[in-house]
Amino acid sequence: MNKFGTAGRVVATTALLVGASVAIPTAASAAANAPQRSCGTDSFITVEKYGTPYYKTIGSTAGKYNAGATSTLKYALKTTTSRSTSWTVGGGASVGWGIGKVEAKFEHNVTKKTTKGVTVTDTLKVKSKNYGYVTPKVEYRRFNIRKEHYGANCKVVVNKDYGVIDVIWTYPFFSECVGKHACTPKP
Repeated sequence: MNKFGTAGRVVATTALLVGASVAIPTAASAAANAPQRSCGTDSFITVEKYGTPYYKTIGSTAGKYNAGATSTLKYALKTTTSRSTSWTVGGGASVGWGIGKVEAKFEHNVTKKTTKGVTVTDTLKVKSKNYGYVTPKVEYRRFNIRKEHYGANCKVVVNKDYGVIDVIWTYPFFSECVGKHACTPKP
């Protein structure tokens, strides 16, 4: 009985291997003959960060010397310059449309335009016997906006490049510095 049991297992193992070798080419040929994946034909808008943030002043620098103990100095500054979001390269669409695309993509409210004559306040902790300076600014961020679609092999094809929009990302933004001597607020 031992010999018969072993032979039965050999036959079963051989049948299993033969079945597996037959199935492999069939699966491979089915994958090779499958239709290519479709990525769609609709156009879409792409919004990408472009470059690094930069800053522009909207008022004069103010400073104080703290002769007493460490304290928090409060600055109330009147803006003297108006700044706005604008297309710097390209364009071809309204600023409002560009702002809408940036806000939707990054879930962040963008300022279209600032006005001069507005009082903005900032507080700055200054050590004893130190100067504290502050400058009101706006922080700009740049974004490239394009209309695109998927072409052959799902490669992205640009229909229209709207260019680069510079949006006011933070308003007001305060550049600050503290030091034993007069200093220039950065960034």
